[in-house]
Order: sequence, then C-alpha cells, then structure tokens
Amino acid sequence: MADTRRLAEEIRATGFTCLMCSGCCTRGEDDGMLVLVSAPEVRRIMEHTGYAWDDIAEPYPEWLPAEGGGGFTLAWCLRRTEETCIFLDENNRCTIYPVRPLICRTYPFALEDGALSVYACPGIGQKPACSEAETIAEECIRREAAEAEDAERTREIFMAMKLGPDECAVVDSEGVKRIG
Repeated sequence: MADTRRLAEEIRATGFTCLMCSGCCTRGEDDGMLVLVSAPEVRRIMEHTGYAWDDIAEPYPEWLPAEGGGGFTLAWCLRRTEETCIFLDENNRCTIYPVRPLICRTYPFALEDGALSVYACPGIGQKPACSEAETIAEECIRREAAEAEDAERTREIFMAMKLGPDECAVVDSEGVKRIG
C-alpha cells in the first residue's frame, strides 16, 4: 500500500492546479472521456440525484462474446452527451461534485500497482505546488483499494455467471445485469 505522505510529495513535485477547463469532462478527438464507475458509486449518485440507474450509467462499450451468441462487459461508465459528461453544467461545474466518482476525485492522478501515474491535463506542471496534495493522495489510495475490491467481487460473480442464448449483460460487483 502506498504511503500518503510520500504520494503527496510526488503530487506536489508534479505540480497541479485544477484550471476548471472541463477537459476531463469533455469528449476529445479520441473519445477517451469514459468515466468508469462502480456499482456503489452509481448507487450514491442515484441517492444524491434521484435519477434511475439507466439515467446515470451506460455499459462500458467494449463487449466480449459469450457462449450462445450473447455478450458481456465488465464495467459501467457515466452517461455522456455528444460533447460532455451529463453532470457537467453550462458553467463547467460538476452537478454531482459531493458524490463524484473516485476517478473524478483523483484525476489526473492514479495509482497503478502502487506507483503514481499522471495523465495528460493542462493543470499539470502548474505552480504553486498542489495545495490539495494530501487529499488527492488519500483519494488515490482509497481508489486503488476500492477498485481492487470491486474487481475481485466482479471476478467472483463472473466465474459463476450463466447467460442464456443471445443474452447481453453487464457483470459488476453487485451481480449480472441483463441488458435489452
């Protein structure tokens, strides 16, 4: 497990200031703006907004073939318009900020096998040093643990999954959710 102080120092050394540009919430040329969300995160957003699951999340777009002609995917993404996350308002502010997913809380940082990864963002390299480095470090550690736990539970459910002929489903840490 990563050390919060060491990680915070790495984040400070990288330099980061959120420029509120909404680039992380907007589709780019490569359509890389897929915000992966876990089932518990979708539930928190549902509770906060009153929206239904299908109003918040869509299946991850990469489907794998299943026996019998169906298919499955192993993740959910926040819904998007043609241009942005559905939770980005006209002032480039997040309307679910208090319950935003961990991936949003830590961007442009992530832990990968305990090491800090930094993703492209115009706020990287900005000075002064990141004033929220400790918070981001704590959230990165929490995210890594939550993702590992979610992946293990999803793996267990996947191993026991049975799909009927031509069925499509999303397998997540809560179970098998049939689509269509």
